[in-house]
Order: sequence, then structure tokens, then C-alpha cells
Amino acid sequence: MKLSKNKYQFIVNNDVELLVSFLQEDKSMTLLEAFDIVYSSAIYEKLINPNTGLYLQSAEYIYDYLKEEMGGRTTIEN
Repeated sequence: MKLSKNKYQFIVNNDVELLVSFLQEDKSMTLLEAFDIVYSSAIYEKLINPNTGLYLQSAEYIYDYLKEEMGGRTTIEN
């Protein structure tokens, strides 16, 4: 099944929104900190590449990989 660009972008945006929300709740991050973590992650790079198929997974599944990538980091390192 081939998704239209708009549907694919909707799914990715929804996943990003949920990942940010999870970070805010679990790690007590501000909105901007959480967005910075997500957008600067290798997981995000995989999420926006439709060839990986990561966008087909649940946000919780993706979040587990993001937490693993973060390696316990709870704040943005300057």
C-alpha cells in the first residue's frame, strides 16, 4: 500500500507530537527541549525516511528506541 505524501506527513507529525509529549511527561522536559531532542535524533532521521518503515510502528515502539538512543540523558547537553 502506497501512502500519499500528505498521509505520510500526517503520520510522521503525529508520531513527533506523541514523542514530544512522552518526553515532557517522562523526563520533565520543556516543550522546546523535547522538540530539540526529537528533531536532532537518529530515530527522527529514520522516521522521516519512508524506506525504513518506522512510521508504520506505534509511537510507543519508536519512543523505546528514542530512549535507548538518549542513553538516559534527561536534559539537553550544551
